[in-house]
Formats: sequence, structure tokens, C-alpha cells
Amino acid sequence: MNISIACFKFKKGGGSERYVLDIINGFYQQGVKCNVYSTYFDSQLKEYALITPKKVNLSFIPKKIRLPFLSNFIRNYKKSDEIILSMTHTYNDITICGGQHRGYLRAINKKPTFIDRFKIANEQKCFEQAKLIIAHSDLMKNELIELYHIDHKKIKVIYPPVDTEKFYTISNSERDNLRKKLGFSENEIIYLFPSTGHYRKGFQELKQFFERTNLPVKLVVVGSPIEETKNICYLGYRNDIPELYRAADFTIMASIYEPFGLVGIESILSGTPIIFSKNMACLETLNDDLNLSFIRNDKFSLENVIAQSIKYKESNKHRILDPYKILNYNPTLTNHIHKLKESIISLGNNNE
Repeated sequence: MNISIACFKFKKGGGSERYVLDIINGFYQQGVKCNVYSTYFDSQLKEYALITPKKVNLSFIPKKIRLPFLSNFIRNYKKSDEIILSMTHTYNDITICGGQHRGYLRAINKKPTFIDRFKIANEQKCFEQAKLIIAHSDLMKNELIELYHIDHKKIKVIYPPVDTEKFYTISNSERDNLRKKLGFSENEIIYLFPSTGHYRKGFQELKQFFERTNLPVKLVVVGSPIEETKNICYLGYRNDIPELYRAADFTIMASIYEPFGLVGIESILSGTPIIFSKNMACLETLNDDLNLSFIRNDKFSLENVIAQSIKYKESNKHRILDPYKILNYNPTLTNHIHKLKESIISLGNNNE
């Protein structure tokens, strides 16, 4: 199976960069060494040894218009038996879509600029040219149909994987020790907010609530810097996110636009329920008896769900003992790679 992955930069980073590294590991564990087309490679990454790098030098092209040039390179050098998976809206056989620009602009109520229109035109071409589109949520599938007019038969939903060896539950005694280690008081109810994009993740809405409430709650922010105020503390950039999930009482977000939201699944696998705005797509994957979701920009909805969460905490009913009963999909990387390989094989059979 000759699989190639197209990405803009091969490095550690946010959701898309992490996903590339995940599937490279997943394919390699199943005996497939992927080719990677990219404009940049971090050769220090352990995954670099698991790939065949195909570097595309586009340093002479302005950054904002490089994708079409990357597409042309891939098209010209692709071998006849090669299946191209694109994570970055380039020439491909299969587009893996974790986000797109029209949906984002609509969510933030912004009119497209010239550069926005350029991005959207490139996405449209990529989606139309792909033989198959893998969407990371039903929300994404529906937006591709509505906003890009893609035939629904061409789109398959496969939810993204999570590192289940990193995110897992612990005993109550282990959790008590962890909370002490992190400096969380027994009488505090900790709401974790992990984010490097506070505007899109809805920090301002949460800030307004936590600053004015007299409830025994604390919003703990991890990631991009914020100014600490009443009921809000900042822990900086952290490498111990799994421990923070396990120690917190709830993970909270109010994203303006969230095509999936792996944070939610990571938190649940760690035994910590989520309080998310209803527009966040990862809620599709939950059979959540706690039902802690709220309507964005509705202060009463947020107040009600916080009050409900406090009741769960006080009655000691807020911990998730068996995360896999709450999830309605298998989040393991092995399962995700299996579904990708099924899609690739099916694509090949349809072309025969």
C-alpha cells in the first residue's frame, strides 16, 4: 500500500500537525511507511524516521499562496500506484477535512477578504477534485454539503483518534494526591480551560461569568497567557495536560467554531466531564448522562449548567468511571487507521 500524506509543515503543533504525526505512527505500526510531501520537515521528530520525506522548496513563494504550488508539485511527482491523503487542501485522492474556511467565517460573522476568497477557492478545487472526503464530524460533512455543494455520497465521517495510552482514569486516592501536587484546594471546584486560541475558544464569555460569581468555582487556564482575576488563575504552557484533566472537576469551553474538539474526548477519557457549548462537534460522539452543555452567548444557559455541575460535584456524581460507555465511537488510533485503510481499499476497488 503506497500511501503519501500531503501537509504544509511536518512538525509538532496544533490539531492538524498532531493528527499527521498520529496517523504516520498508526500506519507504521501496521507495516506501512508513508511518504510525506511537505515544505518543511523537523528531522528531530521521532516520526521523521518512520517516513520517506519529499521536500518541496517553496521559499520563493509568498506563504499565503503556497498551497497551489504544493499541489502542482504533488501532481507532477505522484506515482501511478500512490494514494495521496491531503491534510492541507492540496492535490489529493482523499482529503481529510478537519476544518474549512467558509464555515469559520460564517461562525465569526466575518465577510471574506481577498485572501479569504483565495483560500476558499483553493478549498473548493481541492474538494471537487478529491475522489473521497473524510470529514471529522457530521457538522463538517453538513457544512461541506451546504457551503461547498459537495455530493454527500463523496463524504465519509470518521471521527479523529485520541492517544488512549496517555488519557485514562485513575483512582480517587491517586486523584487526591494529584490535586494536592497541583495546588488545587479541596473546597474549590476546578474548571479547566486548555487553549492557545482564547478568542475562538470563547474565553471572554467564560471570563465574564467567573469574574462576577461568588460560587466556589475556579477557572484554570492553560496555554496562552491571560491576566489573573477573581476566580481565574493561569498555569502557563504545560506538558502535563493529562494530569490536569484528571485533577480537574470539569473541562469547559465555549468555542465560537469547533469542527470537532479533541479536548472533549481527552477529558472524558481522563474521567473528567465536559461543559461545552452546544455548537462543538465532539458532542455528536457522546452518550452523556450528565448533559452538561449550554448555548453560547446565553448567560442564563451558562449559569444553569454551572449550577448543575456544582450539584453533581457536591453529590460526588461528577466523575466518569467508564469513559467508553459515554463515547459512541472507538477513539483508538488502531481503529482510526483501520477505517482509513478500509476507505483506501474501497477507493481502489471503485476505480477498477
